[in-house]
Amino acid sequence: MDRLSKIPGKWLMLLYGGIGILVILITANILINRIIQRAADERLQHLSPQLKISYSSIKSNLFTSSLTLSNLTIAYTPDSNKHHHSVHFSEVKLSGIHLLTMLFRQTLSVNNLKLSNGEINLDRFLMNRKDTAPMQLLAQAPVKSISVNHLQLNTVQVWEDHQLLLRGNMGIDDININNLKNASTAGNFHFGDVKSRLSDINYILPNAYHALTAKQVSVDSREGLLEIDSLQLVPQYSKVDFFRQTGNQPLFVASSVAGISIYHFDIRKLFDKKLVAEKIILNHPVLNVYSEPNNPRLSSLFIDFKKMLSAIQTDSFKMRHAAIAYETTTGGRLELHGDIEMDKPDIRITDSVPDIRFKTLACALTDIHASIPDASQNLQIKQLDVDREGTLQATSLKTTPQYDKMEMGRKAGHQVDVVDATISGVTISKLDVAQCLQQKLVAEQIWIKESNYYIFRDRRLPRLSRYKPLPVAFLKSIPGHIRVGHFKVSPSTLLYEEFPKDKLQTGLLRFEKLQLSVTPFINHPTPSDPDHMELHMEGAIMGSGTIKTTISLPYNPAKDYYVNGAIDNLDVTTLNPSAENLGNFHVESGLLNHLAFQFSFNDEKASGKVVGEYHNLVLDKLKGQQKKIAPFPSFMLKHVIIPKNKDKSLPVDRRTGTIDYKFDHTRALSFYLLKSLLSGIEASFTFGFLLPK
Repeated sequence: MDRLSKIPGKWLMLLYGGIGILVILITANILINRIIQRAADERLQHLSPQLKISYSSIKSNLFTSSLTLSNLTIAYTPDSNKHHHSVHFSEVKLSGIHLLTMLFRQTLSVNNLKLSNGEINLDRFLMNRKDTAPMQLLAQAPVKSISVNHLQLNTVQVWEDHQLLLRGNMGIDDININNLKNASTAGNFHFGDVKSRLSDINYILPNAYHALTAKQVSVDSREGLLEIDSLQLVPQYSKVDFFRQTGNQPLFVASSVAGISIYHFDIRKLFDKKLVAEKIILNHPVLNVYSEPNNPRLSSLFIDFKKMLSAIQTDSFKMRHAAIAYETTTGGRLELHGDIEMDKPDIRITDSVPDIRFKTLACALTDIHASIPDASQNLQIKQLDVDREGTLQATSLKTTPQYDKMEMGRKAGHQVDVVDATISGVTISKLDVAQCLQQKLVAEQIWIKESNYYIFRDRRLPRLSRYKPLPVAFLKSIPGHIRVGHFKVSPSTLLYEEFPKDKLQTGLLRFEKLQLSVTPFINHPTPSDPDHMELHMEGAIMGSGTIKTTISLPYNPAKDYYVNGAIDNLDVTTLNPSAENLGNFHVESGLLNHLAFQFSFNDEKASGKVVGEYHNLVLDKLKGQQKKIAPFPSFMLKHVIIPKNKDKSLPVDRRTGTIDYKFDHTRALSFYLLKSLLSGIEASFTFGFLLPK
């Protein structure tokens, strides 16, 4: 007291005044904090009858403008049923609350909002019901808008029907909701940088019988980086039981990606259902698809992606070390491995097949295997490369029958062509890869390199009497569009083997150095295109002589096809392997010096002529078993019906045969052409020659 008495009066008054002010501020802080706490409690309890809010304590600090709630629990029950969502946080702290902004502008403005140790429980029934009421609850808030400089969620777990969906942390800057009563559109809802790390993601896709899982998802919007570790799409049932357990679900998909990296992406676009980024890289993607063919639901995706994502746009898309397999319940299968890159892809998610557009595509695929159950064929391609200039190169192609050549026909129950082919390579230049996705094959040239083809037919089996259109009509019936400037086949070998109906052994016919070209190769011509396609073919028959032919294939169905060609220097004895077994005659000797043919054909018949020149032709008619020569060769056969020599010394009219052959639409075009040619040869003999039917 003595010391206080020595203090000057004015300082003493200031001291007492300061203590008084401090006491008043402390008292006011306590009173205002209690008012704030009661007001906050009152607001929370009467926010909505559908919300039940509880907490263990609420604290406020006027000096730091903060509000802290401990053990906050919010339960949302939209109606009288037992289904509800709930949220629990051990601590919710609002720091830097701008009270004046709240009072005068009705805006909740907070510097920092921190939610710690959270647990969010979602009800699958309410989620599948597409309940929009939770968004409408914000419209009942005591403020019109919200502004948060930084939102931090620490150690949050999200559950759905007691199944963990994900866990992790997230931070969001500069959150602004302009009007709580309006929808969360891009104009009404804004946010800044996002940084999060989520793990143990396990989401059951609604009505799809698949789960989407990921080991970890990291987002850093400031760096523009999104990374996904170990993403998987997992079916809920095994492949064997899937369709039986899921009813009409059309697709079984088992897929995984070791890692996905998305660079410089715009996270705000995700709220517009768009993924926009500079670069997307998928590392070691594995895709296995199993489907029921001809299922009408296959026209739409088994997951309604359009509700989550409507478009994907990026400057660069890459798949590294991909493994893709597609299989059907009927035995169809496609497998491939490799890398794929696209520049400027723009993918639009539609109700059916996604619309995929891109500037360029490049790929390097290996070990391609395909099974075609309808044709009972297997296809193998060792390597397939496509560069950005549109050059496609495939090497070591092989197609093989799935069964023994005799078994193929027996399984089909009728005659079929059994094909076994080996192709050294295929090159397609200036291919428009983007149009391939619209079922359009547009290229400058298709070049099939040296190949070996083997075809077998068992004519002991019944033949199907199906209508077979002429080539141009058949091409027009193909659903897609073909527009290729030039199609060509390099010198190749074709071996045709046939088991005749009334024989015990097969006959062989071999074409060597067989070349083919078609210019242009178009199935849906435009007015500016040529009025026909030109086909050129040449080769050697049974390793002897040459055959050359040109066929004009008109686009106008009212016009005739034209064939012009010649066979030169053919040693006729080389035809014995086929003549003896397929034609029932044996060639003792003979050289076909020249056989020219010109004829036209249409849907009804073939008309034209052949002019031949040969020497020393001696034939023996066979009877009975293979290669058994008749004991009394017919003088008439050798010298009258088929003259031994027909050379240029004879008048042209005596070396000319008329082609007049009616078209059977149940036969293949090759049969039609061959029979037309043989009919002219038959007509050139004196009394006619009994050719094989």
